[in-house]
Amino acid sequence: MKKLSLTIFAACVLFLAPSCSKDDPTPEVDQEEVGGATLTFTEVTRIAHGDHFDYEDIENVEPKTVSYTGNPLLPPTGAHLHLDVGKTYRLQLVAKDFAGRETQHTFVERDDIHQAFILGAPEGSLSYAYADKKANGDAVNVGVTGYLTVEKEADSFVFRYVVRHLNAGVKEKITAADWNNTNFTQFTGENDLDLKVEVHLVPVGEDGH
Repeated sequence: MKKLSLTIFAACVLFLAPSCSKDDPTPEVDQEEVGGATLTFTEVTRIAHGDHFDYEDIENVEPKTVSYTGNPLLPPTGAHLHLDVGKTYRLQLVAKDFAGRETQHTFVERDDIHQAFILGAPEGSLSYAYADKKANGDAVNVGVTGYLTVEKEADSFVFRYVVRHLNAGVKEKITAADWNNTNFTQFTGENDLDLKVEVHLVPVGEDGH
């Protein structure tokens, strides 16, 4: 009888143990959860070379930056940027987790499931070229780093920068021309980031709003 009781007890332990672990799982840490972000616009020189452009840094140029905090991520109250017609800016995203560690490299390294979209500008007022590189040096199209050129003047609008976490296989349907696709939700997935700021495209030297 004692042996039978021990056998039944052991069987119950084996049966119940997986059930308990399943009911009380260890929370999975979201490695892409963002606690803060910054968009930086740094003027560069764009040089035409046949069918493409090269970009060179300008010494002592002061970048334009917008930082986003809170939940949801928001810019400072009244944030407003002027970008000059005819100029090109290196647009860079820095994203940080809730411990203050930079995480934007994750979007680039996992380029097969991430894509940035730049929205809100009037048609034809901006153009864009990707400049993302993985740790091994491979060039990829994500939009964490790229070159934004102001093609023509435009009244103030809400500049929207979205990083989308795509479902498997969706990235294959996206081309370089989709960087400002207003129908970006057709590329199924969820937004990792959705950053907004008011932007005004102005003639060089104009300071008024």
